[in-house]
Amino acid sequence: MNLTPRQLRIFVLLAETLNFQRAAEILHVTQPTLSKLLKDTEETLGIKLFERTTRSVRLSREGQHILGIARRLMTQHEKGMHELTQRLRDRNNRVSVAALPTLAASLVPLLIGCLASKQPRIEVEFFDSIASEALQLLRDRQVDIAITTLRDEDAFDLVYEELFAEPFALFHSAQMKPEVRHWIPAKLARLPLISMPPGTSVRSLTDRAFQAASEPFNPVYALRDLNTIARFVQHNCGIALLPESSLDNSTQRGVRKCRLHGAISRSVGVYVRRDDLPSPLLRVVLSELRLLSRARHPPRGSTAASPCA
Repeated sequence: MNLTPRQLRIFVLLAETLNFQRAAEILHVTQPTLSKLLKDTEETLGIKLFERTTRSVRLSREGQHILGIARRLMTQHEKGMHELTQRLRDRNNRVSVAALPTLAASLVPLLIGCLASKQPRIEVEFFDSIASEALQLLRDRQVDIAITTLRDEDAFDLVYEELFAEPFALFHSAQMKPEVRHWIPAKLARLPLISMPPGTSVRSLTDRAFQAASEPFNPVYALRDLNTIARFVQHNCGIALLPESSLDNSTQRGVRKCRLHGAISRSVGVYVRRDDLPSPLLRVVLSELRLLSRARHPPRGSTAASPCA
C-alpha cells in the first residue's frame, strides 16, 4: 500500500468537516479535483471511506474504523517534517516570518535591519500575507511566526503575544486636510475614505467599529497595496483611514497624518504554534521584535533608545 501524506490529510480533513466545498477551499483545489483525489485514496485502500448523498456526507463504517489510525499517521508525519524543517532552518540560520502588509511596510524592515547588524548570520525568509493567510502558513509550518493582529477566531493550536496596541489615524494630502479630530463614525463617514479590502484585519476592525455606531462604512476605494494607497492620497483621491504605522510620512512625500482622539486601536503581536518550543534562533528573533516594539511604542511617560544602537 502506498498512501501519501496528502491522501491522509484529505481523508482526515473531510472526516472533520464532512463538507466537500469547505475542504476544497482549505486545500485550494476544486471540488471535482477533491472528489478525484478521494476516489484514488479509496481505490488504494480498497474500501469506501464516505457515504454521500445530495444532502449529506458521512463517514462509512470502514472510514470510522481507520480514522484514528489516519490521524496518528498524519500527526507523526507533520511532527517529523517539522523537526526536519526546523533542523534545516537552524542549520542554515534561517527563520521564516509572515506579516500583514501594514506591518511589512513598517515593523519588518526594522527587524531585518536590526538582525543584520546584531546577528548577520541570520537569514529572514518573509511572506507578505493578510491575517488569515499568515495563520494558515503558520499552521502549515511554512513559517515560524506570524506577525499580525489578535484574531477573534478560536486558535487553540496557537499562542498569541501582544507587542503593542496601535491607534487608527487619517492620512491626507495638504489639499484634503480633514476637519475631523475625534473618532466619530458619523463624521468620518462623510469623508472620501480609503480603506483596505474586505477580509483584511484593518477592514474588519473598521467595519465592526462603524457597525457598533450604527453607521455604514462605504469607502470610496478599497486598496490592498499601501504604496497604491499612498499614491491615491498624494493625488487627492481620498483620505486613508489606517493604523498609525501604515504610511511613513518621511518616505511618502505629501502624505500627512492626523491623529484622532478616541480612535480605535488594533492589537499587534506574534502567533507561534502552541505545541512547539521556540528554537534558539526563533527566540533571538522574538527578542528583537519585543525590543523594536518597545522602542516604537514605549509606555506613556517613558522614552526608549533605538534597539539597533
